[in-house]
Amino acid sequence: MKKTGTKKFCITLAAIFAVIAAIYALSWISTPFSDFYVRHIYPIYSAVPVFLSGLLPFSLGEIMIILLVVSALLGIPAIITFAIIKRNDSALTKKVFKAVVGLCCVILVYVFATETLGCFVMYHCTEFSDRYFKPVEHNEELLLGTLTAVSERIGELAGSFERDAYGYIILKEDPADACRSAMRLLGGEYSQLKGYYPKPKKILNSFFMSQEGIIGLYMPFAFEATYNRDIQPIAAPATICHELAHLKGIIQEDEASFVAIVACLNYGTDELKYSACLDAFYYLYRNALELRGTDYEDRLWQSVAAVPAQAWDNDFGSYTADYWEKNSEKEIIPTETVAAISEKLTDANLTLNGVSDGINAYNRVVELLMDYYGNGGFI
Repeated sequence: MKKTGTKKFCITLAAIFAVIAAIYALSWISTPFSDFYVRHIYPIYSAVPVFLSGLLPFSLGEIMIILLVVSALLGIPAIITFAIIKRNDSALTKKVFKAVVGLCCVILVYVFATETLGCFVMYHCTEFSDRYFKPVEHNEELLLGTLTAVSERIGELAGSFERDAYGYIILKEDPADACRSAMRLLGGEYSQLKGYYPKPKKILNSFFMSQEGIIGLYMPFAFEATYNRDIQPIAAPATICHELAHLKGIIQEDEASFVAIVACLNYGTDELKYSACLDAFYYLYRNALELRGTDYEDRLWQSVAAVPAQAWDNDFGSYTADYWEKNSEKEIIPTETVAAISEKLTDANLTLNGVSDGINAYNRVVELLMDYYGNGGFI
């Protein structure tokens, strides 16, 4: 009977893995399948777990990661010690070993299934620009025009906020609800974004995220949008909307950033609008700095002339100037090492999922912003 139960368990697990693997393979070879999945299957598959996970006041994903790490650190030595102590009781040792292997297999299949169904398939959908925009020529004029529009909005908004003694913006309230509202309203323009949004969650142990250079994190295995609680407040709204976009199947990083920026600009409070402008400016300005040409430098500085000194000094960047100094005692592994490993892993993950330019895909938001502006979009 026990052998029969074990056999059924293995067959069931193998069958689930095979089905998920087939879906993953099909997404690679058929863009129409991926589009159909995101429009019609993913909203049904994700609705209940996203709602239930959203009821928790803490990050389920963070708890799951902590339990996994602790289990690995304590469990492996414990199993080895147990095997040594019970070396004369082979039946019990074998039983425990089978239970551990079975649990590991369940965890692996669960992670593979949730990552595939909530993330990997979406990498192979039709690109956002192909779905929603008419083609425009990406040239210096359009880039500088888009940058100028964003810079002017920054100039209009920068002086509107209460600031602390160090010049950093103080948000009037938690931006989470305003972000959820903005994303829902944007669903009127882009149907994929319609529906329920759970409250995004702060990661309590955020310093390690900071070391990795991560300010927001979508966790398909926990059906959660989370963000780094240590970032300066004005960086939070654009980050939150970015992660909420992932929950709706907008998985490409450039597309999620674009959706976040447009949601905040068109349907957000002044705080959301300013956060979006800062995010858009970061990508546009960095891209513009790489271009060179006759009198280009003068034209570039004219494009950003509206940005006030206060914004340059305090508002760009995800952290306050003294963040790393204040938190230096938390550093167990050197930040440079953690950041380098994280960047390599992110790049590898994107590349393995068919994103040919890897981590540089984040910068493609510049093209989407130019497409939006070139098609008459409001900035």
